[in-house]
Amino acid sequence: MRITRVDASNWRNFKSLEFDVESRLFIVGPNASGKSNLLDLFRFLGDIAGAGGGLASAMERRGGLSKVRSLFARTHQGGRLILDVSLSDGEDQWRYRLAIRGEKGGLNRPIVDEELVTKNGQQVLRRPDRQDEQDPVRLTQTHLEQIGSNQKFRVLADYFAKVQYFHLVPQIIRDPSRISASAGDPFGADFIAQMNAVPTNTRAAWFRRMETALQSAVPEFQSLRLEVDTAGRPHLIAGYNNWRDKPARQSEADFSDGTLRLIGLLWTLVSAPANGGVLLLEEPELSLNSSIVKTLPTVLATVQRDRGLQVVLSTHAPEILDDEGVRPSEILVLRVTGDGTSAHVLSSIPEVSDELAADLPTSDIVDGLIAPQDLAGLIAVGRGRK
Repeated sequence: MRITRVDASNWRNFKSLEFDVESRLFIVGPNASGKSNLLDLFRFLGDIAGAGGGLASAMERRGGLSKVRSLFARTHQGGRLILDVSLSDGEDQWRYRLAIRGEKGGLNRPIVDEELVTKNGQQVLRRPDRQDEQDPVRLTQTHLEQIGSNQKFRVLADYFAKVQYFHLVPQIIRDPSRISASAGDPFGADFIAQMNAVPTNTRAAWFRRMETALQSAVPEFQSLRLEVDTAGRPHLIAGYNNWRDKPARQSEADFSDGTLRLIGLLWTLVSAPANGGVLLLEEPELSLNSSIVKTLPTVLATVQRDRGLQVVLSTHAPEILDDEGVRPSEILVLRVTGDGTSAHVLSSIPEVSDELAADLPTSDIVDGLIAPQDLAGLIAVGRGRK
């Protein structure tokens, strides 16, 4: 199964969203245009469908409906937040549509205003239904999150639940006490604990694959293993070649930001589910050497072939965009307008059709669309008073 199209209204800084999704989607745009918010749309569906999740929990994690719903919502789609996702599963075509509004009467809880599921054009679910009318509290939950109600479309719930998000922060991995995080924290507070929870033989096999990659990418790197201290806290231990007989040892506290980010990315890839899902990567190029960044599209393509993954990533890296395997139809360009951020696939933008036909570097074409036009004010900040 894979997502083929996303339509949304009033999601964060997007008044409207309409775009097709292939096996990969590269999201580009200026700072504060909504790249992270767009990735969060997929995470939101995963949080609703995942174990221990649900609509109320997913909203609470994001600060409530008022934080998620676009500022344009007052005059658009009746103020409703709408997510409409099309999916393909072999010969079957699915659609999941969810519209959310605030509860009346001052409570402002998120309420299901519409929930629709179709399979091959045939309606499987439509809410509100008669039971919802008799018991309106039911509308505080989606049927996507309820095992007793989603049997006919559980394949969708299972797929959304497999959404993975990678944006590890090295400082948090080194010192998890910096934040108060729940299990599965996407920024790395329990990253090493997650590794330690994997069965020993499986973890050892995954570490061997990671060691081979790290030996290629990190100078003098030799080995990687887990070690639990006397307090029961697990640590990553790396061995580095040197002039001594025994390799030099370093823990995660000593790793460079780039090494930690690379270890995190490799672990995310080797531990990805074998039967598909959506992998969300937030600027995976951060802290990595340019030569490593250049290989990321190939690495991701290899993982996708083996595991049936769909990859959605945000990036500022020319090295990724200029990879010969990255097509204009896989690049989603975000641009800030007075009516919210717009999102268009690069191949559909008329003003760059000639540049695409001329095979100019993709990063140059994208830069021409999203780069600030006048940075004089930024440069002027360094000048002294006159």
